[in-house]
Amino acid sequence: MRSCAIMTTSPRDAPPIAGMLLACAQDMPIDGSLSRAVGDWSGLLVAAEYHGLAPLLHAKLSASSEIPEDAAGILRAAYLDSVKRGLFLTGRLLVLLDRFEAAGIRVVPLKGPALAEMLYPDPALRPFSDLDLLIGRQDVPAALRLLEGEGYRLAPHLARLPLRSLMRLEGEAIVRSGSGGQVDLKWETAPADYPFRFDTEVLWRSLRPVRLAGREVAVLAPESLMLFLCVHGAKHMWSRLQWLGDVARLAQTGPDWTAVTALAAETRCERPVLLGLLLAHDLLDAPVPEAILGRARAERRVASHARKAAERLYRAEPSEPSSVELTAFNAGLAERPWQKVRHYAALLKAPTEAELEAVALPSQLFFLYYPLRAGRLLWKYARRGSGR
Repeated sequence: MRSCAIMTTSPRDAPPIAGMLLACAQDMPIDGSLSRAVGDWSGLLVAAEYHGLAPLLHAKLSASSEIPEDAAGILRAAYLDSVKRGLFLTGRLLVLLDRFEAAGIRVVPLKGPALAEMLYPDPALRPFSDLDLLIGRQDVPAALRLLEGEGYRLAPHLARLPLRSLMRLEGEAIVRSGSGGQVDLKWETAPADYPFRFDTEVLWRSLRPVRLAGREVAVLAPESLMLFLCVHGAKHMWSRLQWLGDVARLAQTGPDWTAVTALAAETRCERPVLLGLLLAHDLLDAPVPEAILGRARAERRVASHARKAAERLYRAEPSEPSSVELTAFNAGLAERPWQKVRHYAALLKAPTEAELEAVALPSQLFFLYYPLRAGRLLWKYARRGSGR
């Protein structure tokens, strides 16, 4: 095995469930030896669903005689569900793009249908459950009114907030419709405390057209998309292989690597970008230039975080990282001490959605959410420490 920041590049050297999922995300054939090594098909199906790889696993195994009949049926249903949900959300996206254009609101779809169309031979192989839309901060009030007119609503605990308070929470708002559609409206790249938040103007200035359902749609150019995907993956501790698969497939399209590294430097996001590219190369054999890999391996923090993320992916556990784990992971990548302190301090930031759902306070009493937040955290970790 060659020396690298991570354990291995071969799915055959990984535990059986992780090996199957790595082979899917890497888009390599799954031979009989990999299938026969799986003793826990139920565990594989649960992990594949969590990692967003069930449709890909169906495509890889649809002609295999190694897979149990019931497992094959579950994977076939997951693929068909991805087809139906993808068609529905693509239709909703095109309608909303028309509405936003008519209202004079700039909007760019992030991930979702556009990403699936750009990077996958069959868009249903890349499942998604919502629409991520980037808008300008100044357009938030008009966009929320527009979406309300289209049948989308904020959750009750968010709808009662003054708009200025809502806009301070996370830099995004999730709205849902009764028909099952969900829109994640973003006007910032991350919360204010996040070490790698960058100006959205970087994304707005680098767009390109793509054909989506016969229509030309403006999306992020490959280089800015790579920046966005790597920062998003780091923010969530690279807990899903689907996100790493997106990066690997984007690398295969041959982006302008000089522009990728320039954007990372401009936005001060070099560490999350190097981390994403190192993981994509060492786990999924993504074609990343050696010069970039050398820089990634030379960065002690990047190399250690790559090992942490890889070890978690090798376990293939369908479990979300805790808020403390996520905070520690991203604070560990931060380049400046004040960024780390600010990010850790955000654990006490109030109100979070948990407090808003638990207690409805008028805006003049918002200061009371801070002791409520502290009390909830103390109770939560005291219970965890006692094993309850």
